[in-house]
Amino acid sequence: MEKLHNSTYLFYISIFSIGVISTFAIPPFSFLPLIFALGFGIYLISFIPSLKKIFFAGWILGFGWFSFGLYWIGLAFLVSDTYSIFLMPLSVVVLPCILSFFWGCAFLCAKLITQKNKSPILMIIIFLSLFEYLRAHLFTGFPWLMPSMVLTSNVYIIQVLSYIGSFTGNLIILTLSVLPSILFCNMKYKYFIFILLLVPTLMIFCFGGIRFNNKEIIPKSDNQLISLVQPNILQKDKWNLKKRKGHIKQLIKLSTEDSEKYKDKNRLIIWPETSFEGSIPNEISLLSNISQKILKNKKATLVVGLLSNQNEKLFNSLVFLNSDGKINYHYNKIHLVPFGEYIPFRSYLSIIAKFFSPRDFSRGSFKQNYYLKGFGEIIPLICYEILFSDEVYEKISEKTKLLINITNDAWFGKSVGPFQHLSLAKIRAVELGLPLARVANTGFSAFISPYGEEIIKIPLYVSGVQTVGLYPPLDDTLYKKYGELIFIISIIYILIINLIINAKKEEFNEK
Repeated sequence: MEKLHNSTYLFYISIFSIGVISTFAIPPFSFLPLIFALGFGIYLISFIPSLKKIFFAGWILGFGWFSFGLYWIGLAFLVSDTYSIFLMPLSVVVLPCILSFFWGCAFLCAKLITQKNKSPILMIIIFLSLFEYLRAHLFTGFPWLMPSMVLTSNVYIIQVLSYIGSFTGNLIILTLSVLPSILFCNMKYKYFIFILLLVPTLMIFCFGGIRFNNKEIIPKSDNQLISLVQPNILQKDKWNLKKRKGHIKQLIKLSTEDSEKYKDKNRLIIWPETSFEGSIPNEISLLSNISQKILKNKKATLVVGLLSNQNEKLFNSLVFLNSDGKINYHYNKIHLVPFGEYIPFRSYLSIIAKFFSPRDFSRGSFKQNYYLKGFGEIIPLICYEILFSDEVYEKISEKTKLLINITNDAWFGKSVGPFQHLSLAKIRAVELGLPLARVANTGFSAFISPYGEEIIKIPLYVSGVQTVGLYPPLDDTLYKKYGELIFIISIIYILIINLIINAKKEEFNEK
């Protein structure tokens, strides 16, 4: 171990490699034991005495985690004529560099407030959790690839999130990852500390497993049907005007399959984000014609994602159409993607901005959730709005029955990106105990139960439609009831343990 610390280049290469390897604990690979690699990296860095070096080592660990885990973002520059391939480094290098800064700061802060010759390992997992929270909120937030994504690997461990939420989930996963390393620390009371951390961690996993085993058999409603329509249109063809008619024809064909089976039933047919080239109000007449072709049943509703222009502003939108061809509800996306839907500080970044779209999307304003007769209150979310737990949490009422998330993952090809996006959507369903209808242009369209189960699913790069009965929401979840109070209490618990062990006069050395 000492030789590794003394060999600077070898040490940093090892730390970077650990960050890369740790990402294989996250879906789609879900090789859970590899999360202990992340804990081993934290353990190695905790021995660095220099503030400058511990910051850099933390940054290197984060860079391995983010550069490999988010490589797929760079694929967006290969599938569209809008973006220049020369800007790929912006996503595959610059973005991980920025995100890694949060990890570097976490290690630095932990070292700064830890007494000399004391172990900072518990403070490191506390500050990593806190800085992951900050990463999810600062500068519009980017809560992708948080350690808690490990918990989405199967339907048993994902139940943990119904109790604690994703931010406390980060703390749990980081704590679990360092547990073996604590046994290797040459400090007193390490076995006592190990037990104090292990017992509540095991308890929460046991509660999750018991929750799923004892789940109520949720009846599917045969009179509340949801149809997911995935057209599988390639991104390079999506805005091709010559192919637009074919795209619309395909969407209509999928939407009308087996329509006689669903006669006289409440039915919700959902199309993906920006379903076809066009915008409203220009396409009002077209939308009316489409809905009347598809919705022969008066109880059916069509959800369409498309662009909209209002007062010279461009929005990424979603509309609910009735059988008469009228728009009953119009939602404009609120949480936009930086550099994807707008250029931050465009006037100052004019050199970069010219490679992107010449026009920014505008941010929608908050509006009342839509109440659809036969279904109840629905929360619509577009693309990566599903990532932001606090924003979804604020929209929920006691009457909320369903989350709808439309997206387009065609940007990212056959990479891990669409798998990760689906996993993040599952987190919201489990945290809040709500069913989720997720529809992608291509990617993974799925209906997710309040327990995180994939009830139906259309695979990546497959064109199709699937219909399922609506599952009722759960009465409550612990996270839905108490929110981030659980996160605060968990932080305080580990702080108390850290204060107890640091009150003793022992030195901290590697064994």
